[in-house]
Amino acid sequence: MSDFWDDEPHIKAKLQVVRNTIEQTVATAHGFIKPILEDHVNSTGKMLRPALVLITNMIGNEDLSEDAIRVGSVVELIHLASLVHDDIIDGAKKRRGRASVFAKVGAKQAVLAGDFLLARALMLTSGKERGMDSQVVSRALTRLCESELDQDAGQGHFFIDRSTYLRRIGGKTASLFALSCYCGAALQEIDDATSKLAHHIGYCMGMAFQIQDDILDYIGSSKKLGKHTGGDVKSGIPTLPLICALEIENELDKQELKNMLTDREIPLDQRTTTNILTLVEELGGIQKAQFLAESYRKRALEEIHRFDNPEVERILTSLFEKLSARSV
Repeated sequence: MSDFWDDEPHIKAKLQVVRNTIEQTVATAHGFIKPILEDHVNSTGKMLRPALVLITNMIGNEDLSEDAIRVGSVVELIHLASLVHDDIIDGAKKRRGRASVFAKVGAKQAVLAGDFLLARALMLTSGKERGMDSQVVSRALTRLCESELDQDAGQGHFFIDRSTYLRRIGGKTASLFALSCYCGAALQEIDDATSKLAHHIGYCMGMAFQIQDDILDYIGSSKKLGKHTGGDVKSGIPTLPLICALEIENELDKQELKNMLTDREIPLDQRTTTNILTLVEELGGIQKAQFLAESYRKRALEEIHRFDNPEVERILTSLFEKLSARSV
C-alpha cells in the first residue's frame, strides 16, 4: 500500500483494517504454507479493489464502514487467490519482485494455497451484506476462471483478434474491478440503476488498468516492475500492444513481426523477445494501445459525474490520475 493513499487518510486507515482482517484470516492456515501465504499477503500493492468498495460505499447516507471493510476483504482475498493461480499458469517465479508462492512450494501446493484463500473469502461472507449479491459474485468468479482458462489454452498462439483479447481482460481484471464498485454501492439503500452505474465504471476502470499494465510490460521499468519487461510475449501471451502492432503491419502489407512470431517454441529466447518489443514500439503498437486505454478512462470519468456525489467524484478522479501516471 506504501504511500499511494496518503492523500486520502480515511481510506488508508480503512484499508489497514482490511489488511489486518486478511492477515488474521491467513493466520489460520495450516503448517508450512502459513508463512508463505503471510508473505504473499504482505506483498500486496495498492489494494485498489477493496479501496473501490470503500469509495463507492460512500455514495449513500448510511455509515456502513464495517460491512464495506468485510466486503473489501472478501474481494481482495479473491484477487490474491487469482494471483497465486495466475503465477502457476504462467510459471512465474516472481510476483512484485519477490518469489511467488508457486516458486516457493511448486504447482501442487500453490494450487491448494490459492484454494485456501478462496475458501477463506467465502467464510468471511456472512450472507447478510446487501453488497455481496451471490449471482454478481458468481458471475465475476466465473468470468475470471474462464478468462484464465482461455488464455492458458491459447498460450503460444499470438494471432488473436482484438475482441478476444478484450474479452480475456474483461474477465481476468475488469470483472473484479466491476464487482468491487458494485458491492460498495449495493451495500447502501440505493436504486439498482446506481449500483449498475458503479459496476460499469469499475469495468471501464479495470479495462484501462489492464491495458496500461500490458503496455508497461513493453516499456515499463524492469526495476520498478520487479520483473523483466517482455514477460508476456516471452511466455506466449499476446496483449494489446502486440495485437495493435500486427494490425498496423498488416495495413502496411508487411510481415516482419508476423514472421518473428510464427512457429516459435515457447518460451521465446531473450534475443527474439527483445526484437519483438522493439518492433512493436516502432510500428506504433504502444501508441495505439494507449489510445484505447484512454478511451476507457474517459468513459469512466464521464460517468462518475452521474453519481452526483462530489466527494466520491473527487476521490475516483484523483485515483484515475494516479493510475494513469504510474510507471509500474
